[in-house]
Amino acid sequence: MAAATSCMFTLHIAASGKDGKMQCQNVKSLSESIANDRKVSQGFASRHQLRTGSIIWNMNNAIHRKPFTLKVRSQIEEPMTIDNSTVLVVGGGGTGMEVVRALAKAGSWVTAFQRGDKFRTEVESLGAMLAIGDVMDPKTIEKALGSNSFDAVVCTVGGGTKNTEVDKDGCINVINAVKKAGIKRFILVSSIGVGDSIKAINEQTLQVLKLVLEAKYFAEEELKKSGLAYTILRPGGLLTGPPSGKGILTEDPSVLGLITRADVALLIMKILFMEEAEMKTLSAIDCEKLQPPTASLEGVKIFSLA
Repeated sequence: MAAATSCMFTLHIAASGKDGKMQCQNVKSLSESIANDRKVSQGFASRHQLRTGSIIWNMNNAIHRKPFTLKVRSQIEEPMTIDNSTVLVVGGGGTGMEVVRALAKAGSWVTAFQRGDKFRTEVESLGAMLAIGDVMDPKTIEKALGSNSFDAVVCTVGGGTKNTEVDKDGCINVINAVKKAGIKRFILVSSIGVGDSIKAINEQTLQVLKLVLEAKYFAEEELKKSGLAYTILRPGGLLTGPPSGKGILTEDPSVLGLITRADVALLIMKILFMEEAEMKTLSAIDCEKLQPPTASLEGVKIFSLA
C-alpha cells in the first residue's frame, strides 16, 4: 500500500443512497479530507456512524481493492452517549485494552494512551488511535489530550509492587493534565483494599500489597478534591477471560470478590456517562465469584445500572 501513488475511496452514504468519491494520496490524508468535509459529516443522521467502502489503487499495472471502514462523527448536538463520545483510555495493560475494545466496539472514538506500540495493530483494527507516552512524563499526557476534544478519560494504569510511583504520581499526573485540558469526566480504576475497603481484604493480602494500596489511596484522594466529575472504580481480584456478564457495583466497602477485566470494562462502559455514578467510589465484583466463596450479598445494596 505504501507504494501506491494514488487511491480512490468510495464512500457509501446509506442515508442518501448515493456514493461519494474522493481521491487522496494515502489513507491518512483520505481520513483527514473526509473528517473535514462538513457535507459528508452531516450526511449521517446522528452520532458516530461506521460506513464501509473500498480503497482502490493501481500498482504495477494491476488494480487492487482493499476494504476500508470510516467512522464519522455527527455534527449534531446530542446528549452524551457511548456511541457519540470521544474517550482517552490511559493504560496499556489488561484492563486498559479491555476498555479500549469495549468502547471501540460500542462506537466510541477511542484513543489508547500507552507506553509502547505492542497493541498498535489491534488498536488500529478497532478503529481506535494509539498515543505513545508515559504517565510519569506529564508533557506526553498533555500532548495526547491535545490531540482531540475528549469527553471523558479512563485511567487504568498501575505499576504493581515494583513501581508504586505509577499508581500514585502517574495517576496524579493524569488527573492534573485532565484538569488543565478542561475535561470533566474521569474514571479511575483503583482496587478493593484501598481506603475504607481495606476491611475487605485479609492480613496476608494487605502485607503483600500494602505499598500499592497506599499509593492508590493518594491518587484517589487527589481525584476527590480535583473538581472533576469522577468515579473511582475498585475491582476485586482481576481475572483474564471473557466477560460473564455478572459484574456488579456497590458502595459497600466490605465486599470482596473476583471479576474479569472484560467485565470491569463493561461496567465502565455502563457508568461512563451516568450522572448517578458521578462523585462515587464503587467496588466491582462478579456476583458469582464472592470471596470467600461462602460469602453472601445479603444486606448489600447493589448500585443500579438501569
